[in-house]
Amino acid sequence: MRKTRLRDKGIEPTEPSPAPDGRVTSGSRLSLDTSASGNSSLIAVGLSLLLLYLTLLFPGHPGEFDGDTLRQIPLEMPVIVLALLLVKGRAAYWLGKVLVLTLGSLLLLRLADLGSFLAFNRRFNPLLEMHLLADGWNLASTTIGPLEAAVVVLLMLLVLGLLAGLLYRGLLTIAQTRGRTRRLLIPLSLISLMIGSILLYKVEPSRESFTISARVVPEFRQRITSLLASIRDQQLFIGELQEDTVLDRSEPTFASLQGRDVILVFVESYGRGYLDAERFADAARNRLTTTENTLEKAGLKARSGWLTSPIRGGRSWLAHATLQSGLEVDNQARFDRLISTDRNSLSRLFQRAGWHTIGVMPAIQLAWPEGAWYGYESLHVAADMGYAGERFGYVTMPDQYTLSHFEQALRHQHDGPIMATLALLSTHAPWTPLPQKVDWDTIGDGSLFDGSQRFGEPISWKYRDRVQDMYIRSFDYTLEILGEYAAQFADDALIIVVGDHQPPPIINGWGASGDVPIHFISRDSSLLARLPDAQWVDGMQPDDSIQSQRMASLRGSLSILFE
Repeated sequence: MRKTRLRDKGIEPTEPSPAPDGRVTSGSRLSLDTSASGNSSLIAVGLSLLLLYLTLLFPGHPGEFDGDTLRQIPLEMPVIVLALLLVKGRAAYWLGKVLVLTLGSLLLLRLADLGSFLAFNRRFNPLLEMHLLADGWNLASTTIGPLEAAVVVLLMLLVLGLLAGLLYRGLLTIAQTRGRTRRLLIPLSLISLMIGSILLYKVEPSRESFTISARVVPEFRQRITSLLASIRDQQLFIGELQEDTVLDRSEPTFASLQGRDVILVFVESYGRGYLDAERFADAARNRLTTTENTLEKAGLKARSGWLTSPIRGGRSWLAHATLQSGLEVDNQARFDRLISTDRNSLSRLFQRAGWHTIGVMPAIQLAWPEGAWYGYESLHVAADMGYAGERFGYVTMPDQYTLSHFEQALRHQHDGPIMATLALLSTHAPWTPLPQKVDWDTIGDGSLFDGSQRFGEPISWKYRDRVQDMYIRSFDYTLEILGEYAAQFADDALIIVVGDHQPPPIINGWGASGDVPIHFISRDSSLLARLPDAQWVDGMQPDDSIQSQRMASLRGSLSILFE
């Protein structure tokens, strides 16, 4: 009789439910529709459905944060709702846990995608890029401080934990729905599923109206496919390592460079976007023109071209390894495989031909066993460079100090020619604070960089224009320094200046190419004349009239062009 009266009022009586230990307990706990109006139930279910909707639609790309994303109707939603409503007893609790694990993993992967696209313009691959967590911590802790970075990480973990808890509670709320709300949800979900399935395959999507989407299963399938492709890529790379188009042909002697120093300079985040972006193309070209004039006054000439870097936005060491190995090293797995082999780097090729090889890496602050593969006969990292000044956020020392220390303390220590590889840092994100140029004769041990020779405060990346302004100014500094260094200290050396990768998308969007500038600078015009016109132009400004070369091809080109 009591059950009949409850049903007459629109309330479903609650059957005894199992306890967490599996025992069935009795009690008078009612289900969600405990009020005659059912308003509280409708609000709770409505909020749960909204959370599920937003979770399913959360974007994995920065360009998807717009109205078009919210106008999608995920077909997975009625499927999940029906499953929760139709599964009984403890199975509903386990289904909720499985769904939270699945959707939580999807949300984490999309968050990782979001960060990876913002930094590198590519989707996150957990098999290849888990090391980026440590690299991200290093950048954050040196930029905003370790304590502040730890607080940010802790807050992120707390927010993710809270979201997971709310999602689990919301799924259980849907599963426990009874009464009129349940009787309404089941047919609505069935109708939505049927109509949505038809519209998904029969109706062309429109950006002006709501569209049906079914992304979850295809997305997981794509991620699995990507992981399998990464495994196949490793097998392919093993085969590529067995061949060496340089040494298989003949031992290079670099005869036309005999007796000359060769100085290879990597410039951080120096990409085609710096020259082509409308916002600062004029400033960039003016700076290159000024640098060219500085070189010409010192009797130096330059030829410039484009290289296509295998990476964008970061992971400079992969670009370095690509140029040095003559192989496309576009992920960490390839890099780890490469450094475990005896393949000769470009530096080793010069060493075999009679040059003393030097590595100058001011970004390296921890043990760097990977550096052994490059074959530097003398390697100088941040702790070895005698810098007595203050660091510039993430940047350990200004580029002018790096070049001055190389020239004064390293370049002339050995008899015979040297082949040096330098990696400059002042143009590294977040481009603040920046150093001021000082007189070369006053640099010494760098102690004058005591906090007074700098400008620029920390900038949130939500202020894109301000970040771009500092990016421009960082290159105005570094390219001016490079021009002055060559003009004063080049002598008869061949100086090669090359960008490592395009800057992060905040500088020039997500669709930029992988091209980076490369400049050959020398006092000997006959050396520069060896560079073919199809790929090189005179001066410091490469243009669209020439072909871009793969960065991996430069190792082979140098061994041919300078024989």
